[in-house]
Amino acid sequence: MSHRHRLWSLLGSAALAAIMCVSTPLAASAADDSSAPGNNAQWWADTYGVGAAHAAGLTGAGVKVAVIESQINPDLPVFEGTNLSISDKPLCKSDGDAVTTEANSPAIHGTTITAMIIGNGTGAGLVSGIAPDADLTFYGLGPQAGCTKNDTGGLSDFGFNVKNAVDDGARVIVSAVSMVASEADAPVIAYAVARGVAIVAAYPNPNSGVNVAKDYTGMNGVVGVSGIDSQGNLQVQDDGTPFVIPSTTVVASGCCLPTVGWAGDWSASSSRQGSSYAAPTVAGMLALAAQKYPEATGNQLVHALLSSTNGAQHEPVRADDGFGYGAAWLPTLLETDPSSFPDETPLMQGPFGAPTADQIASARANGFEAPETQRQSTFDREAAGANTFDVGSLVPWIIAAVVGLVIVAAAITVIVVIAQRRKVRGRNAS
Repeated sequence: MSHRHRLWSLLGSAALAAIMCVSTPLAASAADDSSAPGNNAQWWADTYGVGAAHAAGLTGAGVKVAVIESQINPDLPVFEGTNLSISDKPLCKSDGDAVTTEANSPAIHGTTITAMIIGNGTGAGLVSGIAPDADLTFYGLGPQAGCTKNDTGGLSDFGFNVKNAVDDGARVIVSAVSMVASEADAPVIAYAVARGVAIVAAYPNPNSGVNVAKDYTGMNGVVGVSGIDSQGNLQVQDDGTPFVIPSTTVVASGCCLPTVGWAGDWSASSSRQGSSYAAPTVAGMLALAAQKYPEATGNQLVHALLSSTNGAQHEPVRADDGFGYGAAWLPTLLETDPSSFPDETPLMQGPFGAPTADQIASARANGFEAPETQRQSTFDREAAGANTFDVGSLVPWIIAAVVGLVIVAAAITVIVVIAQRRKVRGRNAS
């Protein structure tokens, strides 16, 4: 049975009737808000048996999770009583750049992603987290307009925060902000993999204008997640065709999910879709598995994730149809003991091609090795094609040009001297 048909079967039997995705703001009231209990906005919780996992005591307690997003409002009701903290190693020199009370787009996004992991189910959207008792630290990238940054040591904004999260003891790192992959980040991703930290990232959405091949979700060792709806369908492009990302690792619920805040109002909510909302679901699943199997490394947990998709334990096989290894599935993940898997990432076929096995081995032996300089992405150079020059190949031409200029200058000097002599002879003759 194909991944897609298997998903339809599973989701059709486990989820409630599909709801229509809308992007208009919805009032945060039980009477007419799609995020109210019983109105299917959190269909994923029933589909993945989240309630049963919580009833069994698996709530993410004691597991450190890191969220890398732009901004957050940590003072909202949805975070009351949760174990939420803000990183004390800010990317921006102004500590307040990551924390805001303004209900702008990046803040709503970061707040919602965080709430999907540890939210208490109150406030706008009534968002309940999949791992409500996890110890979650928010690592802010700052507002979209940018900020004055602290020294990142040659790492990108993403790499800087990954490094800090690993050093802070995170077992699972998740981000849903699209950023360009950088060779300079290969050492820090290798460092995370060597330390057994699971990195989960959302793939870009259709019509976003993002070049998927350049996104950091394509780096080795990163669990790249794409979103599906409650019927197991991928997102579609403007022309109605499925948005297929061949390098997808797994898929998860990413449609018709409530936001915390909407259009400048923290008391409003909207039903939204996108891979952004699938990534925290997968990260939360890994957090619950990490609680159940505390000795497992992130690499072993990722092996278990890939071996338990679509509701069955199996040998992992990845397809290029946009579903990757299949749908992440919490019940079978929790039944899969990761101790039998090697402490090595199974994700070494990313389109970016880095970090390499040698870089990971070096990180195991030596820890983190900072990049010497911030280098241009391999993909940026390849995209330049014929416009990319080898400076060394220009040296002969430069030398020839200099010699030519010297010859021309000498000729001009001779001409001037001869002219001056003729003028002198002319005056003497007169």
